[in-house]
Amino acid sequence: MKGLIVKNTEVVLEDRLNVPLCRKNEVLIKVICASVNPTDLDFINGEYDFFLKVVGGNHLVKTGLEFSGIIEKEGRRFKKGDKVFGYVDLIKGIKAHQEYITINEDYIASMPADLSFEQAASLPLGSLTTLVALKDLGQIFTGAEVLINGASGGLGVYAVQIAKIFDGKVTAIAGSGQEDFLKKLGAYIVIDYNNQGIKDLSQKFDILLDLTAKLRFKEIQHLLSKNGKFIPTDPLKNVMDFFIHFFSSKKTKYLFVDKGNYEKLTQITQWSQEGRLETFVDSIYSLSDYKAAFKRLESKGKRGRIIMKIGTE
Repeated sequence: MKGLIVKNTEVVLEDRLNVPLCRKNEVLIKVICASVNPTDLDFINGEYDFFLKVVGGNHLVKTGLEFSGIIEKEGRRFKKGDKVFGYVDLIKGIKAHQEYITINEDYIASMPADLSFEQAASLPLGSLTTLVALKDLGQIFTGAEVLINGASGGLGVYAVQIAKIFDGKVTAIAGSGQEDFLKKLGAYIVIDYNNQGIKDLSQKFDILLDLTAKLRFKEIQHLLSKNGKFIPTDPLKNVMDFFIHFFSSKKTKYLFVDKGNYEKLTQITQWSQEGRLETFVDSIYSLSDYKAAFKRLESKGKRGRIIMKIGTE
């Protein structure tokens, strides 16, 4: 079996990996496509090596969090040949940049019927994370003022659409040339960060979702409404603010989505099939061209997910 492994913070294509064996509640999946995202770089650079050893997640293949594929060995919910998509366990799970993976059935769902494998692989992590952020943590409501920082990236394109599904009023912040694109997705106002800094805005927001992982609560608290919620995608950098403001009306919420969720992914599938949630693939690379895929990850101006084609139907 082929897959990407990490040697001395370098990614290498290995062709002699063992096909994993299913444990209880797991299915075997032939991976067709998987995304490449910034968290993969953290694993490549060894930032979580010690932690993974402690918790038992130190697998040979360390990259590939979201994927699409075909059930090879069925379980209680899915049958052989079913097309599925999902998000692996971030910490303990086998990762998806290899030809076969085993995964708990609760972390996957049936693929939207109208999507290609490439499109489906771009969907689960971004849509699931932003759904949790906006609905579970942000408690979004009709007419809520929502500020999304980093709105045109792999998570942002789903955050804008999901906020619209819940009838939120979205102000999107992105780079140059994104206004028409983001307004088409559902943004009410689009701000080019090259022309206006987020800290200089005067409007109040009920939810501020920071997808750039660069903002701090003290820098943006003046932008929050009385009961406004600041939701950063890197909770570790804001963990003290979470505790300091735990009892205040303005809060920092702790966003940590570490695995797929069958019920939420099924809802995402329904929205996709209803035409309410559009997928975006920035570029597609073969597994053998993995170096170019990771190079693209570090480029500016991406729109949606970078996808690696790992297997064939």
